Amino acid sequence: MPQSFILTCEHAGNNIPAAYEHLFYGQEEVLYSHKAIDFGALWLAKSMAKYNKLPFYFTSTSRLLVEANRSLDNEELFSQYTKNLPEPAKETILEQFYFPHRKQVESAIKSEITNGNQVIHLAVHTFTPAMDGKVRETDIGILFDPVRSFEQRIADIFKIGLLAQNSDLKVQYNSPYPGIADGLPTYLRKQFTDPHYAGFELEVNQKFFLSGEKKGWNALIRNLTAALALVIKNQTKY
Repeated sequence: MPQSFILTCEHAGNNIPAAYEHLFYGQEEVLYSHKAIDFGALWLAKSMAKYNKLPFYFTSTSRLLVEANRSLDNEELFSQYTKNLPEPAKETILEQFYFPHRKQVESAIKSEITNGNQVIHLAVHTFTPAMDGKVRETDIGILFDPVRSFEQRIADIFKIGLLAQNSDLKVQYNSPYPGIADGLPTYLRKQFTDPHYAGFELEVNQKFFLSGEKKGWNALIRNLTAALALVIKNQTKY
């Protein structure tokens, strides 16, 4: 079955629409923290998509308004700044800033499957170097459902490609989060069967971006881009 690849980025920006800026008065600094945005994720995802000539979808609305990487029944869908809004206000936020991205991605996948392709979806994210006072040792996490053998195979090729680029990288599976935790790929696995859809989240430690060393950050982007190119090359053989 022919494969098609798509990239997404659910935490690409920290934008708060003007109508909701008042919710953050006096606490604007949170919008420039990892709670609001995945630092470096948009830059990384755009680079990977451009080099590999892949379709790319992203949303730049901050997850502090609504969390695009959570399902409707997840308690993290709305943050502490929006969870107490009236239900009509929440519905408006969902219609304007949540559903458009998710529907666009789901529609693109459905179209590819209808055309007879197997979709490989990589959602690009970054994570804070420390959480709750504990330093995270993972450099790059590849998140997937280990029960799905095809996803395991893709993850193996991606990891091999990364370590071939830089053997010092600490590449781990399903770290710092479980691959089956609630996220866009997990939701999409429920919509599309195993032979038709394989979903991954790429989690990159923000220490590379926040260090301010452009040479190292750009090198990591090249490593990740080359590793993805290897996955694409290998899949064209099947």
